[in-house]
Amino acid sequence: MSKLDAAPDLVVGILTGGGYVLEAIKTHPNIKDCLFEVVTLQRTSTHFKQRYLKPIFSILPYFILNWFRVLESKKVKHKISNLDQNKLQETKLEFNLESEDSSFIKKILIVDDAIDTGKTMFIVKNNLQKKFPHATIEIAVMTWTIETSVVKPDYYMYKNTLLRFPWSNDYK
Repeated sequence: MSKLDAAPDLVVGILTGGGYVLEAIKTHPNIKDCLFEVVTLQRTSTHFKQRYLKPIFSILPYFILNWFRVLESKKVKHKISNLDQNKLQETKLEFNLESEDSSFIKKILIVDDAIDTGKTMFIVKNNLQKKFPHATIEIAVMTWTIETSVVKPDYYMYKNTLLRFPWSNDYK
């Protein structure tokens, strides 16, 4: 566990889970007088899970859902070594910040619920580094599930732990 001591000028939440974290973090004493932004970057499997698997997940007992989570985590671990970071750098994201807002941004905090492979966080951080080349960027997550992720968080509550959030597809 690490203590959040960031004092950012901009906090960016990655939807969906990072949106909830962003709302919660607004009450932190260091988070004041800053801008807030959300960005969406969903994995290709997310739509499939939400549409087809969520109804099935709702009737399964948690011990089976836990087994699926562990199985998925093992599968995701193997994907990390195959991630092409050069290709990931080509992914473009749009931010809603006005250009006059960006001149004072020197510290950025990206928040999300979890880092698994780190692919999403890598893409968001890379795009923010391009938009704000002189800014310091830090990352805060609730859980860092796989220690070998391509991006390491600066702040986290849990490490090597799978959490089931109220917004998770398998939450009942």
